[in-house]
Formats: sequence, C-alpha cells, structure tokens
Amino acid sequence: MEMMNSRERILAAMKREEVDYVPLSTFFRESQLEPGRYRDWQRGDPYSEESICFQVEKLGIDPVIPLNVPVGQHPNLISHIRVENSTSEPYPILYKEIMTPRGPLTAAIRKTPDYPHGEDIPLISDFCVSRFVKPWIETMEDVERWSYVHMPPGDREIALMRERAKRVQTLSKQWGLAIMTEIGMGLTAAHLLFGKNVIYIAMDNPEVIERFLEIEHRTTISRLELALDPAFGVDIVKRNGFYETADFWSPKQLRFFLDKHLREEVELVHSSGRVCSYTVCTGVMPILDLLSELPFDAYCDIEPVLGNQDKKVIEEKLGKKKCIWGGVSAPIHIGEGNPTVVQRAVREAFEVFGRRGFILHAVPSIRAHWPWENVLAFIEEWKKLR
Repeated sequence: MEMMNSRERILAAMKREEVDYVPLSTFFRESQLEPGRYRDWQRGDPYSEESICFQVEKLGIDPVIPLNVPVGQHPNLISHIRVENSTSEPYPILYKEIMTPRGPLTAAIRKTPDYPHGEDIPLISDFCVSRFVKPWIETMEDVERWSYVHMPPGDREIALMRERAKRVQTLSKQWGLAIMTEIGMGLTAAHLLFGKNVIYIAMDNPEVIERFLEIEHRTTISRLELALDPAFGVDIVKRNGFYETADFWSPKQLRFFLDKHLREEVELVHSSGRVCSYTVCTGVMPILDLLSELPFDAYCDIEPVLGNQDKKVIEEKLGKKKCIWGGVSAPIHIGEGNPTVVQRAVREAFEVFGRRGFILHAVPSIRAHWPWENVLAFIEEWKKLR
C-alpha cells in the first residue's frame, strides 16, 4: 500500500484499519538530570517543539502533538499559602487555602525534601496524595467549593488554547502528525483530590462521589465541545482512567459511577468524527468485559508485566475490536532491563497483538534517567518488525 504520514498511520491503527506499518508512538517524561549525561532534548519539556522534532527527525517514530484545554476557574478566587513547623511532625507542613464563593477549600501536605512543587499544592498531582495531612476534598461542602476551581473554560482559557493551537497546527502540518487532547479524569481526579479516603467515602457516602463526578463530567463535556471545534484540528481525545480500575474499585462500582458519563463523552467525540482512547494501566483483568463493552476506539497504557496481567487474555478480550496502544513495560523493560530484554519484549508484543489495531508504546512513559541504549534498542527492534 502507499506510504502514510504519521497522522494517517495513527488514526488508521486506532480504527483497526490497514496501515503501511505499525506505528511506534510513546511518551517521554522529563526528570532531574545530571548535566551533560543525557541528550539536550531530554533536559526540557518532553512535549516541546524541540522534543517533537527530535522524535520525528532523529528517532523516526510517530509522536502525537498535545493540545491542552485549560480548566476554567471563578474570577474572584483568592489563594493563601503558609508553612508551619511542628514538633509532632518530621517535616514542615505546607498549607494552602483557596477562598471560593462557598467558603474555603483547603489542603495540607508534609513538605518532604523530594517534594517537587516547591511552595505550592497543586489541585491535581500524584505527588500530593502520599503526603496529605488534609486532602482537598473530604465533604459535600468541599465538593461544592471545588466546583469553583473546576469550571468550563472561560475567555482567558480559550485565548490561551487558541495561541497554543497555532503552534501545534504548524507542527502538525510540517511533520504530518496527529493532534491529541487529554480531557476528563473522573475517579482519577477523585483519587488525587480526596486522597486515600476516597474509597471509604464511596462506600459510606456515595452521593458525595456522584456529585463530584457530575461536576467533573459537566466541565469535561464543555472542554470537549471546545476541543472538537474544527478550528483547533484535534484528531484524538484521550480520557484519563489511570485510577479507574480494579486496583481500587469493584467492577460494580465502576459501572455505577462511570458508565453513563464515559458513554456520553465518547459519543460526543464520535459524533464529531474523531477517535477516543482510554488510559488504564494495572488492575484491568477483572474489568475486561466492561472495557470491551465501552465504545472507546483504543486502550492506552495497559501494563503488560506488572500486576500479573496477561497480554494474551487482554488481546482475546479487547484486541479483536479495540486498538491496543502499548505492549512494552517502560519501568521493567526500559528502566530495569537491557537491550536484549527490550528486544525480546518488542517481539513478544508483536506476537501477541499483531499488526492491525496496534500502536507500540512503552507503558506508561519513558523517563529521562533510564538507560538510553534501551530506548534505542526499543526503536531499532520496532523498525525490524513493524
């Protein structure tokens, strides 16, 4: 068949159509690096124009270009931050308060030496949950206050997106790349805002979680409607379900809390002629039937090694009608392995998932402090087999 550009290749794979060759589209994360030890492109933003160009020109892979849709906030919010030391705590306690029209939304964390956010507590961060002294949300009142910091995009957010879209579209045309937006977090956001108590609240006061998800879904729909405007050129919507798995929830809970919202979101994406992927990592084996029933085009980031997950069962349950965007474990194969281990993992991924409806990817992302020779082995083996 005729040679495809990267965008055509990725979209065809997501639709389980024939491709000229299996794409490799993976994600890179920045980290604190030793000067001079790594390539220059790894020291900056992994989603920068320089990084995208490096992936295309030097690595020869199929990156997607991200286009963020900012969340709106009430215009009259006021934030305060303070640090306190306590003899009963081994680390300073960082407090943050956001005053909303419904009262204060507050959080407190233990500021450990490796805390990466300085003198701030972001609303959404994996680094806060294990350090919470007080999570952002504990009660229904907190949920209503949170609604003022998680609103549909306003004029300011739309202007920022339009400015970013100009650069993204230039890159897309230059390299023939797909544009992807990541919108919607659902229970993943709940984990990061409620902290470890989210499971107990879901059992004891499920109405609190339902209300939270209603607000999150409302804002997700508004962001989707904006992103799907043809003027922005978005090709792919990615829904973050990283913590929406049986690691934390029963299949019955996931159906109860998520099914309706997920279907409405995917239906909106499909009604615009776009495709939609869903991020799930570990804990998928008990929910494969649910995942099979949901109308997503692709499943991204399914961990092939950790969590006793079975690639062959995943292929049997999902791969016959969904695109699998993954195949290799980034922490195990790239992070802890060697080139021989990486090559074997790539071969196994092709043997299991085949060449239709498959996008090779190191799950969930490649970190800059891992052996670069393993990354090169990953790419070179793909070029032999693609």
